Amino acid sequence: MKLAFAAFLCCREFTLDSKEKFDPSRHLSRGSIQFLPNVSSPTHVLSIPSSKTDPFRKGVSIVVTAAPGTSTCPVAALRYLFEALPADVNSPLFVGEDGQALTRTSFIACVKSAIARLGLDTSKYSGHSFGRGAATTAGAVGYSDYEIQQLGRWRSDAYRLYIDVPRERVLQVSNCLHWVQPPAQPFEPPVLPFAPSMA
Repeated sequence: MKLAFAAFLCCREFTLDSKEKFDPSRHLSRGSIQFLPNVSSPTHVLSIPSSKTDPFRKGVSIVVTAAPGTSTCPVAALRYLFEALPADVNSPLFVGEDGQALTRTSFIACVKSAIARLGLDTSKYSGHSFGRGAATTAGAVGYSDYEIQQLGRWRSDAYRLYIDVPRERVLQVSNCLHWVQPPAQPFEPPVLPFAPSMA
């Protein structure tokens, strides 16, 4: 979850469909992750062989920085994973309880279970929640549209659909409409010059 949020990932970028077979050339594997400048004191990781904006599966590099001292640091979480559960470079990066590549179904079930324990409405969360949440958070703290688009690897402006504007902001903007001072002189459209008929 920490990597998914920090890398603006949607579920299909780090999970498999239940009938899909894991392929390290197409799916996130242990070999997809590079701790830079080194594994003992990484400042960031470089990851992912393919993504939602990579239909030809040529590979997309995603840089995710460390956030030392925070409980949400994706680099620390990945380091812990690599140390606690060593695996071959061609193994899936994430596995389920059965030891097989993590499926979308089991991941969503795990997320919804955690959300329910927090007392939140699970129906409001899906496989797009991490990318959407990251985009919304980035917008709320002042990232530019271009930066959000780059971080989320969106080629179009479709990412704007993911950014949730807080209800308080919508109410504030709506309220401001009632206090707008009209211009001193009413607006009148410009008069177009008369063009004589060619008849």
